[in-house]
Amino acid sequence: MKSLLRFNPPIFPHKFKPPFLTGVSCFLLLLYSCSVIKIPGKGKGRNLVEENAYTPLQAQDYADHFASLKKSFLNTPGVNQVRLDRYTTSYFQNVLSEIISKNEIFFLSLRSAEVTVIDSEMPLHFSLPKGEIFLSRGLITKYIKHESMLVSILAFELVRSEKLLYPKDVIIPTGSLPLERIIMLSRLSLEEKMQVHKWAHHLTERSGYDGEYYLSWLQTQNRNTADFLLQVGDANLITREEALFKAHLIKTDTENNVIKKNSSKNFYTLLNKLRDNIL
Repeated sequence: MKSLLRFNPPIFPHKFKPPFLTGVSCFLLLLYSCSVIKIPGKGKGRNLVEENAYTPLQAQDYADHFASLKKSFLNTPGVNQVRLDRYTTSYFQNVLSEIISKNEIFFLSLRSAEVTVIDSEMPLHFSLPKGEIFLSRGLITKYIKHESMLVSILAFELVRSEKLLYPKDVIIPTGSLPLERIIMLSRLSLEEKMQVHKWAHHLTERSGYDGEYYLSWLQTQNRNTADFLLQVGDANLITREEALFKAHLIKTDTENNVIKKNSSKNFYTLLNKLRDNIL
């Protein structure tokens, strides 16, 4: 490409030579000109590129970005949110507050959380930072048979939200985020999931719920692998999770906490409302 600024040298006669003093004067003029020209950005101005001017994103920056995806997800065509009534919302808030308040040593930053129920028959659960937890209607009505199992799932997602166990990635905002995409972003490695399982099981028991239902939850997924394939991603993964968690339970002594053996009346009211769609 030709430059828009072109330099055309002066044309002298073939045998013409400028006087010696003329050449010296031109040289001195050029030297003086170079000494007074200011380069844009130098001096009082700021350089466009400075050393150490770039600040890398911190963990909290990624967490804030990931938490902001809630709006895009709920605005995605085909994603429908179940509008919970005051009673159901209060029930979820009470259970979440109970888990957090009885485990204050663990929850150093997370002080509250919120449950959003997705109107989908697929059994799904995932979360975003800042205590944003998502459960599907199909998960609650078809597979959660006991209140301690519900608490186990909530504790799992609360651990993720507290420890910011989410991908270190930046999602280009497009105004929508399909369900399959957000589930894929939420997946953890086997090693990471086992650490979360151990924490969540401990928090479940410290909250006064039956920790045996945590294993029941993993076994439920293992027995219904086809239904939970989108959730787990790999059919073999949930089998290994169950085996490793059983080994963990054998080595772990259960704390002597007061355990709620039976589900509360409020839990069954929640199930009936979601099944009958009377929210």
